[in-house]
Amino acid sequence: MIQVVGEWLQVRCDHDAYEGWIPELYLSNLSGIEVDSWQTVREVGAFYLGEDGDVIALSPGARIPGERLLIEGKTYYYRTGKFLIAGAAAVAKAFLNTPYLWGGRSIWGIDCSGLVQAVGSLMDLSMPRDAHQQATVGKSCLWEHRQPGMLAYFSNAEGKVVHVGVLLNDDRIIHAYGKVRIDQLTTEGIVNANHGALTHKLCDLRFWPEGLS
Repeated sequence: MIQVVGEWLQVRCDHDAYEGWIPELYLSNLSGIEVDSWQTVREVGAFYLGEDGDVIALSPGARIPGERLLIEGKTYYYRTGKFLIAGAAAVAKAFLNTPYLWGGRSIWGIDCSGLVQAVGSLMDLSMPRDAHQQATVGKSCLWEHRQPGMLAYFSNAEGKVVHVGVLLNDDRIIHAYGKVRIDQLTTEGIVNANHGALTHKLCDLRFWPEGLS
């Protein structure tokens, strides 16, 4: 049962069943929206263009209801952007410098596990929402066998996975920490490129899960 507290509504995301709260004013009536078929945005700079010139910007990895969208009698048409290079590492770089936003999953704000979710959606993989949940899927890998594009997980002092990033190559990682940034990866963890301090303790390396949906 949906809970209501003042102007806040409890909601559940359709793609991963993750629950949270949003202000009621963020909701729109879907009864006037015609959906052709759901698809994933695979470009940077894609948008919907309305008949009157109105623009709805879209983030890579977003799910959209087709090439044409009808909202309250107004028709919007999908316009493509720049297609992303295939592969997790290349896709992750499309989010470089995106500001950190807890719970975010877009180019306007993103967190570490949201980055993994967005990258996964572009590879047709529906990853769990939080880093500790993501760390339970996919095959674990030894340090010596690491590869670009695979996932690295990091734990806190209690041993719980609290952070995740995507390997760019043998010694660099892209992750959301203050912003989506590139830092050095060692056997100990992430070394910040600006001040040289160890910011996250490495606990596991994993391949993306195969066939997860």
